[in-house]
Amino acid sequence: MPPPPYIEFQKVTKKFGNNLVIDNIDLSIPFGEITGIIGVSGSGKTTILNLLIGFYKQTSGKIKFQSRDIQKDYRNVSTIFGFATQGGSFYNELTVQENLNYFGKLYNLSPKEINGRTNELLKLLELENARKYLGRSLSTGMQRRLDIACALIHSPKVLILDEPTEDLDPILRREVVDILRRIRNTGTTIILTSHLLNEIEYLCDKIAILNRGRIIKFDTPNNLKKLYGKSSLEDIFYIIIKETEKYIAKSLVSSALQGTTKIQQKPSNIPKNKSLEKKEDFPKKFSFLFKKK
Repeated sequence: MPPPPYIEFQKVTKKFGNNLVIDNIDLSIPFGEITGIIGVSGSGKTTILNLLIGFYKQTSGKIKFQSRDIQKDYRNVSTIFGFATQGGSFYNELTVQENLNYFGKLYNLSPKEINGRTNELLKLLELENARKYLGRSLSTGMQRRLDIACALIHSPKVLILDEPTEDLDPILRREVVDILRRIRNTGTTIILTSHLLNEIEYLCDKIAILNRGRIIKFDTPNNLKKLYGKSSLEDIFYIIIKETEKYIAKSLVSSALQGTTKIQQKPSNIPKNKSLEKKEDFPKKFSFLFKKK
């Protein structure tokens, strides 16, 4: 009998008022791999991450970590996750070391634990020579690495990243990607979103393609290439999105002819299916996570 999924979304739906953002998704994320979530703007990528860290509560369905319901056991489960926002969470007026010390204290680490973990992270993320630099004085690439370091200070089992290479030049993006692979090799499970499909293809073990709030496909890059007979993820993504929109347009016409306004939803097992979600980045500080037990 196979082990249960490491992280599992079970029939998860999220609505904001009457706006359906996440539509009854099932997603099983394996241990020790990098999972990428891709989709057009407004398709619900960031909402999935917000649901996972507990910033949003799902309208229906369950999210589990090692079979534990995240909502019911949140105070214990929350320390297992580390997350870095697209906008950054570190403090500009603190040095690299002071930032790591601050976040370590938020997670109730001892001075000895903070010092040891800081040294490990500075080496892993190639920030050893920037230890005394203020956050605002760092280059964009170094700031992104500092943000990841702050998310890793408490040795989380799962690292969650929202657009980790957004606004970086190609060289800096490749440096961050290589660092993420090294983090994965330490046994950390990584979940990230991105618009950069070539990067996702190179970095991720598995990819979830999201459209209109639904998971259309979840597979390895190689399996997706074989299935669609294409050599690039960009071509595959284009085909899936266009097929989805074509199906929905046909459903609209059919519904109109039948005199009903209800739009058919495509069965989840067919590889076709953008919500109207307004993208919201994670809040800059998450003090609600750090309440002492």
